[in-house]
Amino acid sequence: MARNMIKLLAVVLSLALLGGCASVIKPIPAQDLNPKLKSGALVQKTNNFEVIMDTSASMEDPYTWNHFAYTAPLKTTKIEYEQHLVRLFNDTIPSLKLTAGLRDFAGERWLTRPFVTKLWYGMAPYVKEDLGKSIFEVNTYGVESPLEAALDAATADLKPLAGKSAVIIFSDGLEMQKAVAAATAMKAALKDNVCIYAVQIGPDNITADYPQGEGKTLLDKVVKAGQCGFLVNGKDIETAGGMANFVEKIFLGPPAAPAPAAGPVGPELPPGAIAQLDTIYFDYDKYNVKAEFKDVVKKNADYFKANKANNVLIAGNCDERGTNEYNMALGQRRADSAAKALKAAGVEEKRIKTVSYGEEKPVCKEAVEACWSKNRNASFYVMKP
Repeated sequence: MARNMIKLLAVVLSLALLGGCASVIKPIPAQDLNPKLKSGALVQKTNNFEVIMDTSASMEDPYTWNHFAYTAPLKTTKIEYEQHLVRLFNDTIPSLKLTAGLRDFAGERWLTRPFVTKLWYGMAPYVKEDLGKSIFEVNTYGVESPLEAALDAATADLKPLAGKSAVIIFSDGLEMQKAVAAATAMKAALKDNVCIYAVQIGPDNITADYPQGEGKTLLDKVVKAGQCGFLVNGKDIETAGGMANFVEKIFLGPPAAPAPAAGPVGPELPPGAIAQLDTIYFDYDKYNVKAEFKDVVKKNADYFKANKANNVLIAGNCDERGTNEYNMALGQRRADSAAKALKAAGVEEKRIKTVSYGEEKPVCKEAVEACWSKNRNASFYVMKP
């Protein structure tokens, strides 16, 4: 709080100028994620979201950053940069049915701000244009940084809502140590129905002003208290491509894999298999297990850890492009990569076997990307003891 007190006078003098400055920054054209939805490659996984913006006095600090439309770096404030990122975030969200909210947090101010957190938009059906207007209504206020109050309020906002929720915090992470306890309480109240994400505004490394890496350390703890979600720095998402990747991971995911097979072994299962668990998917010509499928691997690993009598067969598959020989080798690399991830999740190596089917067992046979993406996979089979 001490360092913020010094800045308070400057904040008061500059408030009248701040809102007008932020709105003149040219928007970055957002990347369109709707084609991925229409193709069936991705589906909606989040039903509600609430953005939390830091409007405390430290957000009045100068901040220099790069913008595609300007030849020289922009010299603004952290809150103007924050508003720019939140606008790009809003513009990038694809056409989904969502319930949304926008909340801020800052210290109280005599007469002009008799509260520490305010819901500027929602909770309401998501309308991109309306949320976009609310982003530039917020401004810097008192010196305190009561993120914990915003998290407590967001917990109450989200608790009545059905489905999965995402909380996205934009902040410098400075002087808000009570926030970790509030994030822990949010997770306890909403359980698996909430994930917490954070965007750090400011340097993500140790600097002269912040020798302990204070902001990044605090926000990382807040995200980890949520047990899902992740932390990024503003510079990682200030481009259209970076933001699209961020938004996609929050709102979209692969289609749900079929439930484990029941009853007699069907013709689609390999010999000796009694069920199929969730499948993971790969990018074209790749075999690394993507971060978005870590939860799938963990879920499958939990099954095998709970059913120690069963073993697992992992089959690597490819789309039809490439030669048979190449795809057999690629399928094996995919199976081996999935096996390595399953072992890292706690399944004994001796219980895991792998096989490559190459392009021989497609689940979809149309020569389009929507089908090819389904055929690039590693399938997990439960084998008889």
